[in-house]
Amino acid sequence: MTMTARLMVILPAFLIAGCATFTPEPVPLPVAPPEQWSVQSGEGQGIDASWWQAFNDDHLNRLIDKALEANPGLAAAAESVIQADLQLQSAGAGLLPSVGASASTGRQASRASGGDTNTGGSTSAGLSVDYELDLWGRLSAVEGGALANFQATRFDYDTARITLVASVASTWFEWLELQQRVEVARNNLAIGERTLALVEARFRNGVASRAELARQQTSVLSLRNAVPPLEYQARQRLAALRVLTGELPFEGDAPDADIAAVSIPVISPLAPASLVTRRPDLSAQEARLVAASADIEQARAALLPSVSLSAAVRLSTDSFLSLADPTQSVSGLLGLSQSLFDGGQRRNALAISESRRVALLESYRGSLLTAFQEVGDALDRDSLFELQEQRLQEILARAEETLRLTEVRYREGADDLLTLLESQRSVFDARQQLSQMRLNRLIAAVDLYKALGGGWQRDDEVVATGPVEE
Repeated sequence: MTMTARLMVILPAFLIAGCATFTPEPVPLPVAPPEQWSVQSGEGQGIDASWWQAFNDDHLNRLIDKALEANPGLAAAAESVIQADLQLQSAGAGLLPSVGASASTGRQASRASGGDTNTGGSTSAGLSVDYELDLWGRLSAVEGGALANFQATRFDYDTARITLVASVASTWFEWLELQQRVEVARNNLAIGERTLALVEARFRNGVASRAELARQQTSVLSLRNAVPPLEYQARQRLAALRVLTGELPFEGDAPDADIAAVSIPVISPLAPASLVTRRPDLSAQEARLVAASADIEQARAALLPSVSLSAAVRLSTDSFLSLADPTQSVSGLLGLSQSLFDGGQRRNALAISESRRVALLESYRGSLLTAFQEVGDALDRDSLFELQEQRLQEILARAEETLRLTEVRYREGADDLLTLLESQRSVFDARQQLSQMRLNRLIAAVDLYKALGGGWQRDDEVVATGPVEE
């Protein structure tokens, strides 16, 4: 019988059916989701994977495209997915037989006592197969744990992607708001300088006192001093934005954009229970719970004996560099090993694995509570800021009208400078508050998109098991 034929007889013994397999159980949902959100928004648009396009800002769309392509942190997260995939492949290899080959040849010479020299040689070749029977599911649990860790890493990447997009959007809106505050500060300065010119004219005509002139000069200096810090903050936010998009921080011109041109979308929140499958960070924790269950199965299987099979086929001759007319040998071995005493190490390993899973389950519960809080808070802020922005717009309109009338009365001598300065301050404050409120509404929308999972949805074919309510 040839060597190949002998192997065909031996190899089926390694593929014994009926070995245990690791089947993950559904992850229990440790928190019952609320039936509805405490703050209900009106009918709005749904959330898709390109949610940022709802702001109708071409500058933002281009920035996010750059960030998804060139952000170093996201690229590093992608490499983590590749590494987890390779580890999964390595874990799966443990369920297959390992095959080895060997070959050797040599020549030797010996000298007899009479002076004669004898030469000889030998050549051998062999093929061996080793296989560990997965009777208790240990190797299957190793592969199942690696698969769960791979899934968790993929979900981590999705989380990093959503976080990056939200960071780019928030930083862009912050820069737009700072640009508007710079413009507001410059407009305030223009009003102050216009009033100073009026006070100077009244002073020259003997109508205004020197104290009034000094007071308005001080006000103008304060308004002028408020501009450079805002310009500095705007440069810093723009630099941070360029770093997020993988660019050098202080190169290039500032884009020409206006925060007032950005649309604020009306978002229709999903049911609270949908967060479990609509947030990749929660899915990552579920996958790690599955991996922890696999670790427990491995620790349990380590308490039981291990069974292995090995087989070898070997050809050998007494010729150098030749296998003509070889001697053939076939061997098979069934091995059984069991640790009799290890000082409780394996029992402790099992207890540690069980404790780790409990800790992960508690962490998952905390993450669920935080997720519900984040959505509720974003909804509450969106509702609050929308109402405040409407009121601030009315306050600003009234303040500007009051300032216009006060300036007229001051020219006519009916009001004093303090009344005029107070009217100016009301306009300045209302403008800054309105600018900040616009930013607050945009950030609340970004936070709500992020808290709702940013349009992400878990692929059921990827997840081995999902959460179940207890």
